[in-house]
Amino acid sequence: MRFLLRPVRHGVVLNYLGQLMVLLGAGLVVSALVAVATTEWLMLLVHLLAAGMAAVAGWLLRRITVESAIRPVEALVVAGLIYVLVTLGLAPIMHAGGLAWDDAIFEAMSSCTTTGLTMIGDTAGVSRTLLFTRALMQWYGGLGFVILTLAVLVPPGTSASRLLMTQLEKGEVLPSAVAAARSLAHVYAAYTAAIIVLLLVTGMGVFDALCHGLATVSTGGFSTRSTSLAGDGLATLVVLIPFMLLGGWPLAMYRRWRSEGISAVLRDAQVRLLTLLAVVWIATSLVLFRTTDAGLEHGVADAVFLGFSLQTGTGFTTVDPSTLSVAGKLMMLLPMNIGGALGSTAGAIKIYRLLVLAALLRMTIFRTVLPPAVVKPFMVAGRSLGRDEVETVAAFVIGYLALLGLSTACFAAAGLDPLDALFECSSALGASGFTVGLASRRMAVWQKLLLTFNMWVGRIEIIPAALVLYPPIWMGRRRREV
Repeated sequence: MRFLLRPVRHGVVLNYLGQLMVLLGAGLVVSALVAVATTEWLMLLVHLLAAGMAAVAGWLLRRITVESAIRPVEALVVAGLIYVLVTLGLAPIMHAGGLAWDDAIFEAMSSCTTTGLTMIGDTAGVSRTLLFTRALMQWYGGLGFVILTLAVLVPPGTSASRLLMTQLEKGEVLPSAVAAARSLAHVYAAYTAAIIVLLLVTGMGVFDALCHGLATVSTGGFSTRSTSLAGDGLATLVVLIPFMLLGGWPLAMYRRWRSEGISAVLRDAQVRLLTLLAVVWIATSLVLFRTTDAGLEHGVADAVFLGFSLQTGTGFTTVDPSTLSVAGKLMMLLPMNIGGALGSTAGAIKIYRLLVLAALLRMTIFRTVLPPAVVKPFMVAGRSLGRDEVETVAAFVIGYLALLGLSTACFAAAGLDPLDALFECSSALGASGFTVGLASRRMAVWQKLLLTFNMWVGRIEIIPAALVLYPPIWMGRRRREV
């Protein structure tokens, strides 16, 4: 099999990464404008330098390489490496904002992967430009740097469908990758603008509304307040909930909604199960708030908001997880590791894969009672799945749980509470952003780097991460093209 392996073409990978770096530079210019508005001149200089370096590096990569049709493995590698490059580009900005280098790398990765874990314990004395940059990078990472690049920089007719498919559901039909990316970007931007306006209507300040709006549809969860949304009015929570749900839906659902109407949403198996699970966590939270966590004085609004935020992986909260009982933390672990729909801005295992595993279990049970000659197709959400796709899902779940278990074991071996360690590792790998307080500047450097690695793997997923880290992909013998 190694002999048959086709290594990535370095020039093709660098060419597409160059396009993505140009887009990063453009985004940092937006943050520079915020620095002007807030008269933070040091942050203005840092953002302009970082934007210039990213744009020049991207332009040079485009100049010294040749654009070519990208292969599936190359698309996965590009989609994985861009988060590393963005992290390296953002780290100096975070460092200039007062974070140590290890904290800056952690914060940068948490931003672009839409995780929401933070090294900033108190946002009161933090640069407002830095807070905006965190939210903006979550917005970029939520839709996907790949989709934004296709929508903004790539001309129509370019062969980029394989690159786009790394961000969408399996089996999604795309007659034009660039047109589809632009359509998704327009809808994503419209939803973002809508939630910002609605937050302003609820009385939230302009800066806070802007940052929370960027971090909601992207299911990023970074807040401008140290206590997230604790203390905010009911109107703010009501406005946020439907947009958190939109973030947990498949990105392609926006296109189907526009073309087929609301019926496309109602009959989607992932959307239905996501909503059902959110209701289950709401009901469970209500029971816990009346029993084991009754002393915290949380009400119905807290339970409803927590349920939707958990299942969509947004990370906004009115409840401090560190104050919850063991039962409360265990309850939160389930939705944090399930996540949103496949092809959404959320992380974790994803609902579609749970449907596949449930169908596999059902099929295994049926095969024990059906005659051997009976052939039953493997159907999930109205689609017929082949053996390869089922094996890929099983491999993903095994890899996800293995990495989660190993990471938790490392933290527990260092003397940390096993449940808290599992909670924090689940938050990083599942890109949910909830914390019981372990993720802080007090952590050892290796612990921060381990969580940073988990955030990266959780965003790009296990298989692409394994490909990026597999040496033969980069150095294997090249077979002559036929």
